[in-house]
Amino acid sequence: MAGGKKVAAREPTGSGDSEHEPLFPIRGYIWLNVFFWVFCAVEVLVVRWWLEDIQGVIFFFLLLAIGFTVVSIYDCLYDRLAARSRDQQ
Repeated sequence: MAGGKKVAAREPTGSGDSEHEPLFPIRGYIWLNVFFWVFCAVEVLVVRWWLEDIQGVIFFFLLLAIGFTVVSIYDCLYDRLAARSRDQQ
């Protein structure tokens, strides 16, 4: 290191078997996706009203919304599997 300072390794806070952070609810993932899809639909309407030429805009926002949904599903599944694995240890 440039300054010669030692950085102490962080230790996890709390014990391993104590309370864990609660999982984000599935209903929350659904609502986030609904809001994002509505946002994308509003953006398409605004661009259509403002520019009157939306070639490629629908594809872009549809791809953005689908990508958001796929990542949300992945995140939800990962959180549940990681929590299950953590609880089994």
